[in-house]
Amino acid sequence: MENQVLKNIQQNIVQSDIKPLYSDEIIVAHTVKAGKDEKNKIKKEGHLHLIFLDMTTQKPISKVVISPITAKGLTKALTESVQKLDKELKTKELPKRAQETATDYIR
Repeated sequence: MENQVLKNIQQNIVQSDIKPLYSDEIIVAHTVKAGKDEKNKIKKEGHLHLIFLDMTTQKPISKVVISPITAKGLTKALTESVQKLDKELKTKELPKRAQETATDYIR
């Protein structure tokens, strides 16, 4: 099931017209909202804000807001992807396919 989901996502990415943006810095912030429910108990929710910057222009180029659960998955996926990339960059061989994009699903 998850393999099919990943294949569908990869296919949709290939077919999309999303243009890549270059970012060389990131700001991470968070917001917490709180309120009381009908039983007068405090309920909290929070989100993380990822603001991507181009330091040449010193301007933000994108802002993405994610849930804490997604942030935890993103942390795991980024760690694994960076480890794979580091390993690949250390080899003396050419990549099997030029311009190949490896995709990791975070869930």
